[in-house]
Amino acid sequence: MNYIAVDWGTSNFRALSIRDGRMIKTVEADCGVGKCQRDALPLILQQQLLRLGEAYDEQLPVILCGMIGSNIGLADAGYLSLPLSFSALFGKGQPLPGIIPNPVSLRPGICDRRVNEICRGEEMQLAGGLMLSAAQNFAAVGTHSKWLRVDRQQQQVTRLQTLMTGELYALLLNHSVLGKGLPEQCWSHQAFLSGIETAQSIQHQQTDLISELFRCRGRYILKALAAEAAAAWLSGLLIGHELLSGATDPETICFIGSESLLAHYRLACEALNQPAEFLPAETALIAGLNEVFRHGY
Repeated sequence: MNYIAVDWGTSNFRALSIRDGRMIKTVEADCGVGKCQRDALPLILQQQLLRLGEAYDEQLPVILCGMIGSNIGLADAGYLSLPLSFSALFGKGQPLPGIIPNPVSLRPGICDRRVNEICRGEEMQLAGGLMLSAAQNFAAVGTHSKWLRVDRQQQQVTRLQTLMTGELYALLLNHSVLGKGLPEQCWSHQAFLSGIETAQSIQHQQTDLISELFRCRGRYILKALAAEAAAAWLSGLLIGHELLSGATDPETICFIGSESLLAHYRLACEALNQPAEFLPAETALIAGLNEVFRHGY
């Protein structure tokens, strides 16, 4: 399994050179699709691949996934609709001849037209999760957490739900009154768990999320919460709310994400007695891309 994988999102670019199914080199840049002119994308792709140095070869297939396959990318690869068979998830992508010297294929996203849900990029992490975990519930967590349910017996992806936990957290802290005038933030385990407790109160309909978001400010203004722990409390509230909203049954959830973020989800799962497994995003992505390559990419 020798190929190059490109995970090209709205904000960032990442290329991984894979040999025998293992990553030997990676390069990253902040030249996301949303920051570039569309007609410049082929040249940017070529320039970034050249940064791989000896790990780049014009003969290697290149698999593109993420927002590069959207309506603002190189081409719109569309969406595969749920319920979706595993074989379709792993199936061939859209060939893009003439973009660069390498043979290039573009991965489609997935969608659930029944509830107007879309996903582009995380479906490759799910593909890897299917190879590395026996779980039926997956959550690719981050800016827009994607919760996915699969039916192992029918070999199908059956459910997709997006929870905008990461983006909401960043917006509230950086662009709303909640973050105005806050001192430098310090991690607080106690504040995080307090946020989770508030999320549980919301689930039990003792309060509501919109009110509690503003009460984050009320808490530190009224000295019920240390101002430097406001971010930890808000993180606990939003991650707790995500878990309680996304976990529709008591079965194990396989969380996929960055190591730092997974640590927070691990704490939340322990506090909520939620059975869970944890997969680093890169591990899941490479496993998923390897399976796609094996099916003919």
